[in-house]
Amino acid sequence: MRKILALLASLIFLAGCTSEIKEESITVNLYFVADTPRGLKLFSEKQEFTSSENLSESIIAGLVSGKIQPLDPDYINLWDLSHNLNKITITGNKANIDLNLGKLNVGSEGEQRAIDQLVWTLIDLNPKVKVINFSVNGETVETFAGHLDLSVGFKKAPAYEVLNPIQISSFSEGEALSNPIEISGEACTFEANLVWTLFKAGKVIKESFTTAQAACSVRSSWSVALDELPSGTYRFEAKEFSAENGSLFAIDSKSFTIK
Repeated sequence: MRKILALLASLIFLAGCTSEIKEESITVNLYFVADTPRGLKLFSEKQEFTSSENLSESIIAGLVSGKIQPLDPDYINLWDLSHNLNKITITGNKANIDLNLGKLNVGSEGEQRAIDQLVWTLIDLNPKVKVINFSVNGETVETFAGHLDLSVGFKKAPAYEVLNPIQISSFSEGEALSNPIEISGEACTFEANLVWTLFKAGKVIKESFTTAQAACSVRSSWSVALDELPSGTYRFEAKEFSAENGSLFAIDSKSFTIK
């Protein structure tokens, strides 16, 4: 009888421990697109997912199907519900993404950026991967939308060609921050310069300029210390203006709150 009671007690204890186990979450860098003064560019965005063995496949499947969307309303996912992922095969430093393709009516630049979204996201998830090929329902195809040659493998193009020249990366759109406030990101700008503006209720609260650690073609980090801010909702803009005529060259902006 004592042995039975002890066994029951052990089972109850183990059940209690199991119920306390929480699924581990992981922060993933995704890539979306925005129409900028310099055309369609990639922007990175951090999102949280539940860790799993097939995390890469589930994330690419979410992007391809349009089920994963950006948090920032300035960004878009060029893929939609007409597409599905069949599978991803990784061999050595090469990967193949096999799709059930719908309609990708995005033009030549859009087709390139749609491919870049998947290439940059998958390589960030699997750094050993260097080259990515695409197929449709197991068959090699010439193109997705009639513009790009899919017979070649795709690599990460130089960042200054694909990524927006300015990126705010220290927080996500609408995130609640705590004082003291420091905003940071990456940039590839002329002479490393960028201008920033802080808004509250549509009014300019602070504005100035800063420099990244290096000038383009090197993409490097920058930061701005805003120190202590009163509670409320703010919007931070980081911009680059043309040295030739002063026109807007690049911009990224995000809102945040302080309680």
